Amino acid sequence: MTTTGGADRHKAARLCLTLLIGAAGGGLFAWWHLPLAWMLGAMSLTALTGILGAPLIANRRLRNWTVVALGMVLGGSFTPDVFAHAAGWPLGLAALAAYILLLFSMGYWLMIAFGRVDRATAFFAAMPGGINEMTRVAEDHHADIATVALTHAVRIYAVVFTVPLYLAYVEGYSVAATITPRHATQDGLIAIWAGGGMAGMIASYVVLVAGGILGYRLASRTGIPGATFIGSLLVSGALHLSGLVTLQLPTAAIALAQMLAGAMMGARFAGLSMRKLARIVILAIISALMMLVTAILFTPVFTAVTGAPRLAMLLSLVPGGFTEMGLIALSLGLDAAVVAVFHVMRVIYVIMFAPVFFKQRRARS
Repeated sequence: MTTTGGADRHKAARLCLTLLIGAAGGGLFAWWHLPLAWMLGAMSLTALTGILGAPLIANRRLRNWTVVALGMVLGGSFTPDVFAHAAGWPLGLAALAAYILLLFSMGYWLMIAFGRVDRATAFFAAMPGGINEMTRVAEDHHADIATVALTHAVRIYAVVFTVPLYLAYVEGYSVAATITPRHATQDGLIAIWAGGGMAGMIASYVVLVAGGILGYRLASRTGIPGATFIGSLLVSGALHLSGLVTLQLPTAAIALAQMLAGAMMGARFAGLSMRKLARIVILAIISALMMLVTAILFTPVFTAVTGAPRLAMLLSLVPGGFTEMGLIALSLGLDAAVVAVFHVMRVIYVIMFAPVFFKQRRARS
């Protein structure tokens, strides 16, 4: 019993250290007025200190609740105006399958040519899908799960870090350091029924938070990929589309969620030996840059097909985490609905078809 208690206290101390470093990194980036400062700063400083040997730890439960909160925020982008121009989305989502195959082919060739890994490991490391889902499927097919997880982690990190800086310093867009809620009004039906004012605001927040938690719980029981994010996103989107709620979480709460998400992502790199795994890290960074360039090249095609704004389409095609890409969209003042839809479908495509495709390739070999 004492040993268990001591281990729990040790984990709690490591988590506190992780959060303190994440907050310091976010604050530092915000002081420097860098894009998406609270997430990128927390992510960068925790990754750096973790690689240097700091005893950091990622807490899955905290990460899940952070993603639930961000799903509520992104659900606020689901407005009738956004879906009024969604007629071209089905064709774009169909073309997304071919686009994913192109990204996979480039990544697979890179891993086989220079990665010095077996074909199963190269296959699942190259798939532009979720890190948790691909690691789990890779284990079922006897791939090197450490290499698969590291490749996906570095790819997501590189994409999430590079895209805001590219948009800010290459294309010249104003990427906010933190996200200010667009729908901060109190004229939703819940607020009106509660009598408006402070009572209406509190009632709206209670409904929004309870709805996000309920969506998460229900989605988790279905076993769908990304349930933590998708459940809260769908319920929040439904509340905003119906007009029941028209406000979002406060700016401070969104900044805190960004910091927590960044810290949990950066903590994944704790204990990583860069000297031993430098080849995989370099290949993952090259793969991420190849995917970013490919997304830039194909954005005009998907924009013409879907009718969605160019920037929203670019963020929809870059294979970073769907939570992080949605946050970048919000930091640009974009409606993040199309970004969320395309990234959710990307992960679903990969999880549905990757095992089948792998078995077919292995049978032909």
